[in-house]
Amino acid sequence: MSGLSNSSVKLSRPFSSDTEEEMQTLMHDAAVYKDKLEGQWDELKTDAKEYGKHALVIGGVVTATYLVLNALLPDTEEDKEVVKLVDREPAEKEVVVKAQTANTVISAVQSLAWTLAIGWARQKLKNYIADDGNSNENSES
Repeated sequence: MSGLSNSSVKLSRPFSSDTEEEMQTLMHDAAVYKDKLEGQWDELKTDAKEYGKHALVIGGVVTATYLVLNALLPDTEEDKEVVKLVDREPAEKEVVVKAQTANTVISAVQSLAWTLAIGWARQKLKNYIADDGNSNENSES
């Protein structure tokens, strides 16, 4: 029985004549719980702001990386050449020939550039989160 924790709820006899004291105790307990809930709500709002900032930074890094790579790397659709072949038939046919070697090299370079950019962005994001975590720990101390 000694393992039971003490609670703030006090048991009293039913129909006791001292209801004013019980009401004051209950009002005090309600105020304490209300203060605790308000504190937790403030912490949740602060955490939501911090997570929102982190999400905006991540989205900004991803968007900036995409826009920079999209502007720097060539578009593969422009490499198609139209070659007309003359057959013995009266109708001419158009054949689209892709520059296979150039297209393969461009794809490889583009993949490498994306890999490097995403790796760089990931490292910067990890550093930012680590620095922000350290500053939060220092401010709480």
